[in-house]
Amino acid sequence: MSEKNFSQVNTAISVQEASFLTSQQYDQLLQTDDPASRSALLQGTVYAMDAEAIKDLNAIEQVLMKHLYSVYNWALEISPSKELVEIFTLRYTYHNLKVFLKGRATGQSLEHLLMPVGTYSLEVLEHLVMAFSAEYCPDFMLDEVLATWQEYQDYQDVRVLEIGMDMAYFQHLKRLTQELEDESLRQLVNLTIDFYNAITVKRAVGLGKPRSFMRQLLSDEGSLSAANWIAMAEQGDFLTWFSQINPCGYDLELRSYEEKMLNQTLTTVELEYLADFLQAKLLAAGQFETDGPLPLARYLLGKELEVKNLRLILTGMANQLPVELIRERMRPIYGQD
Repeated sequence: MSEKNFSQVNTAISVQEASFLTSQQYDQLLQTDDPASRSALLQGTVYAMDAEAIKDLNAIEQVLMKHLYSVYNWALEISPSKELVEIFTLRYTYHNLKVFLKGRATGQSLEHLLMPVGTYSLEVLEHLVMAFSAEYCPDFMLDEVLATWQEYQDYQDVRVLEIGMDMAYFQHLKRLTQELEDESLRQLVNLTIDFYNAITVKRAVGLGKPRSFMRQLLSDEGSLSAANWIAMAEQGDFLTWFSQINPCGYDLELRSYEEKMLNQTLTTVELEYLADFLQAKLLAAGQFETDGPLPLARYLLGKELEVKNLRLILTGMANQLPVELIRERMRPIYGQD
C-alpha cells in the first residue's frame, strides 16, 4: 500500500467532507417537535426525506444505508488499497454470508436482509454458500463457510451460523493487517476485535451467562485469551486492559471513563461509546496527511458514525425517547475529533 498513491484520494476527500452534518445541524434536529420540521432540516443534505418517511423506521434505514453504500462504492473505486476499505465493509460481507447460510438452512427467502456493499458481490457470496465453491473468493472464506455449515449439520441450530460467521469475520479482519503497512490501521483492526470481546463478556456477565456460553462468542484474534477476557469481566477490571490498548495516552475526555473502570461502574453502553471514540481519535491523528491512507479511513469511519447518530436521533425521536438520552448516546461528530 503505497502512501504516494493516496494524494489524489485525499484531495477528493476534502471535497466529499462537505456532505457531513455539522454539530449545529444535529442540535437543530434534536430541538424539533415534529417530523415535518426534521424533514425540512434534512432538505439539501444527502439524507433528504419527506415527513412521512421520517415517521417510518424502515424508510429511515433505507435512506441512511443508501448513502452509506454510495460512500463505500465511491471508496472502492478510488482507493489504491481495497484492504483499507474492507476494514469497514467486511462486516457487511459476513452479514450477507449469514443471511445466505440461514436461507439455505431454513429454506426461507431472506433477500430483504441482504446489504449490497463490499468487495464481494451478492452473486459471488451466494455462489460461495450454495455451491460451496471458492471460484470467485479466497479459499479461506470457503473453509470457514464449510466448517460453519458442518457444525450446523451437527447441531441443527441456526445460532451456530451466526457465531461461525462472526468468528470468520474477525479472522478475515486480522488477515487484512498483513496487507496494511500503516500501524494506525493495524491498531484500528485490533481495537475493533478487542472491544467486541470486551463488550461481549461484559454483557454476558451482566446477564449471568455461563463461561461456556462466553467462550463460544469470543474471538481468538484479540489481545487476551478467552479465560482472561472472562476473568476481566467477572472481576470488573477493565482498566488494566484499557490502559494497554488505549492509543490516545492521557486524554481529558477519557478521564471520567477511566474513573468508572476503576470504580467498576462503567456500563456496557459506555464501553460501546469508547470503542467508537478511540477509533475516531486514532484516525484523527492523521487527518492532515497529504499522501497517506488515514484521511480515507477517517472519512469512512466518520460516515459510519454519522449514520449511527442520525439513526439514533431519527428513530429515537420517532419513538419519543428523551432528548437527553439520545444526546448522551451520540457518537463523535466528524470534524469535532
